Amino acid sequence: MKEKITFIAFDINYEDEVDFSISKDILNQIVRIHTLNASETVILQPYGKNSYPFIDIKKDEIDEKINKFFTDLPVEDENQYSNHYLVISEAFTKIAELVDTTNSNFYMISNLRLSDLEESSEVKLKNLSDLYASSQITLNVMSLPSSRSPERSLFEGFSETTNGNFIDFDSSSTTSIIEFMKIFMDNPISILQTNLSSKPLSNFINIPPTVKKVSLGIYKENPQINISIINPDGIEIKPNLDYDFWDLERILFLDIVNPQSGTWTIISSGESGRLEILTDTQNPLILETYGQKIFGIGSEIILEVGAYIDNQRLNIADAEMQVRIRDNRGIETIQIMNDLGNESDKFPLDGIYTAKLPPISDQSIVDVEYTLQWKNLSTPVKKNDQIKIEFFPEIEITRINDLNGKNNKEFLVTTFETKVNNYPYLVGLDEIEKKITSENNFSFKIDPVKIKDTDKSYIFNIYLSSDEKIKDTVFIDINLSTNYLEESYESITKKIKIDVNTKYIYIFGLRYYYLLVVLGIILLISLVVINNIRQTKITGFLIDIQNNVIVDFSTISRNIIIKFIYPKRINFSDIKQLPYRGGFFEFIDEKIYMEIHPIKDDPSIRINSLPADERNDITQSPWIGSAGKQVRFKRTVPYLDI
Repeated sequence: MKEKITFIAFDINYEDEVDFSISKDILNQIVRIHTLNASETVILQPYGKNSYPFIDIKKDEIDEKINKFFTDLPVEDENQYSNHYLVISEAFTKIAELVDTTNSNFYMISNLRLSDLEESSEVKLKNLSDLYASSQITLNVMSLPSSRSPERSLFEGFSETTNGNFIDFDSSSTTSIIEFMKIFMDNPISILQTNLSSKPLSNFINIPPTVKKVSLGIYKENPQINISIINPDGIEIKPNLDYDFWDLERILFLDIVNPQSGTWTIISSGESGRLEILTDTQNPLILETYGQKIFGIGSEIILEVGAYIDNQRLNIADAEMQVRIRDNRGIETIQIMNDLGNESDKFPLDGIYTAKLPPISDQSIVDVEYTLQWKNLSTPVKKNDQIKIEFFPEIEITRINDLNGKNNKEFLVTTFETKVNNYPYLVGLDEIEKKITSENNFSFKIDPVKIKDTDKSYIFNIYLSSDEKIKDTVFIDINLSTNYLEESYESITKKIKIDVNTKYIYIFGLRYYYLLVVLGIILLISLVVINNIRQTKITGFLIDIQNNVIVDFSTISRNIIIKFIYPKRINFSDIKQLPYRGGFFEFIDEKIYMEIHPIKDDPSIRINSLPADERNDITQSPWIGSAGKQVRFKRTVPYLDI
């Protein structure tokens, strides 16, 4: 392991007891933290107007040497200004003895008062800080409460140059101690900030089995605050006896490597004073999400999360993974994820846990929480994430036509559109995947409907043709494979069924039943023409006893089919002026007959006052009576005879 040095410069010209009290906590914290690393040399040097001999401190001699350090602290005349430039230079000389100075540290605990001589040599101090920066040595400044603003600003700049830490220990502020403790933590989290009362407080820290190190920092504004830390076995631990644990005037700090998993309890009691608890857990187990994070509205949601320890993906055998989602309506869904290789999980025990969740029908951003939970411990590992529910491109089939026609001819069988939320979505042909399923050979192509100024389209036609005379059913699968919202996306496959028949008989280039229709139309037209040509013109009248014309046979309209079959007949039912319907008049050469076939509700008919039925010759104009009226047939109108 690479050797490094932590050099601590302690300014003996502190202002008062407040400065001294805070500086003791600062010094103890720095020494105890840096002696935890066996490859790190910790050097402590007092300085004032002059620099004094330094001492090396090892972990097992901290209390002894620090007590002796404060007991033997040099004393200088009052109102002396310490020589900061001197101690910073000497510290650099000592650290530079290392082959590699990278990551070594220099701490200065001081009120930062500058003599007139040092004020005039700020450039030299600036050059020193640049030298520290180029050697990758951090210059950390712990500014005591009695420091003045100009000096604080100056030394804060020096510290920033080296990526060091500058802490202003303002006596009226509690945040400075908190910020100081955070220097020695990687990911500090504040789990409690409170002002104590007479009632004891209990706080809990859950430590999963995979945690390699945990640090606990507690700030006590009042030194009379009592803190008890109880391990998962219910045993209270003691400073300097258990773990790396020390209790200072304002700081209680616990640093444990490979801590016991389970729930640790912190009990605090005191009459008054500010209390804040920081924790820093180094857990090599992390959860990382896999797969897509954007899902289509109404589509199934498959979530995947992997468990990693030291960058190696592992199945955590004695723990359970679950996922919790909350949609935009506040509805929660909780589901156990599996790593068994069934359902939606791809491979068993590969460390990737999978859950299949129900579709969400609204466009939204959904909060997701993954939790790895050990069965007998309240110590979960969590990861928060989000997924998006969006409108995605889809294919909408707008037309399907069966293929009925000639072989070797191309037919439009399907039209489809590409849309997002019912709005056109332009795609290229290379973004459309297609598949045709049939036992026969077909020619198959997709043509885009041209759109101005682009080679993409949102309307496409599918054409199909066959070289053979066949009768078959063809299945076509189409889907989109495109990039949408900066992610690869495949739409739901649309399945199209096309019935194909190219076995039709063609005559003169027309399908046989079309030819039959054409022939039928021609025949009908011919019959109409023949009917009009062959019909005999019917003339004559029915007149009453006053010689009034009741019926003019030449004006009677007849059914075209009846007219074709019986060109010389006029049915009673076609003559509105007559009260009877069952029968007809028939004109044969110079003869005219009246054939009677009575139907329901027809009145009786008499000819020359005698009951008449069946066929009667009325050529000689006998009187025909019915329903109180009499008429007779005349070839011409009576007044023409006169």
